[in-house]
Amino acid sequence: MTSELKNTNLKVLKALSHPTRLEIVRAVLGHDEITCQELSPRFDISQPTMSHHFNKLVKAGVLNNRRNGTVWVYSLNQHYIENLGINLKQLTAN
Repeated sequence: MTSELKNTNLKVLKALSHPTRLEIVRAVLGHDEITCQELSPRFDISQPTMSHHFNKLVKAGVLNNRRNGTVWVYSLNQHYIENLGINLKQLTAN
């Protein structure tokens, strides 16, 4: 395994190691796309903290994001994660 691939895997695993971020991924798994506003009520954390977790997941490549007007829309970067050999469904199973 190349050092670049190790660093990529490490970045993704670090992002997924936080319980809240893992819960966010679990919630996004069931949707093609979802907004932060749709997810926020599921979590007992402030909006800035929620944004922090989303940013960590986006920077690690776990989530894709796009702006739709004033709303951020998120989706799983499924292809990227699968290419790393990570099974998110198994990882987020209860």
